[in-house]
Amino acid sequence: MELVNAKYKRHIFVCINDREEGDSCAKKDSEKILKILREHVNQNGLMSLYNITKTKCLGHCSEGPTIAIYPEGLIFKKVSIDDAKKIINEFLSL
Repeated sequence: MELVNAKYKRHIFVCINDREEGDSCAKKDSEKILKILREHVNQNGLMSLYNITKTKCLGHCSEGPTIAIYPEGLIFKKVSIDDAKKIINEFLSL
């Protein structure tokens, strides 16, 4: 086993869960939101500060896309493409 120091200022989880029946985050542009957040982090050299992770269900399928932000312990539901830009400004800047 090898230990890797991965202490980020913030870790953001974007649900990309896709259900065959009913609502799911993947059916509501969650992959696009994930891409926007990751591109911002990568293009601005912020990979050592912020980790953007795709995840499965965060428990709010009918109100997705859903994003969880740590260490704050925040959950955002019904996130839009425009909201992703707000998340960048509030949580992913120096």
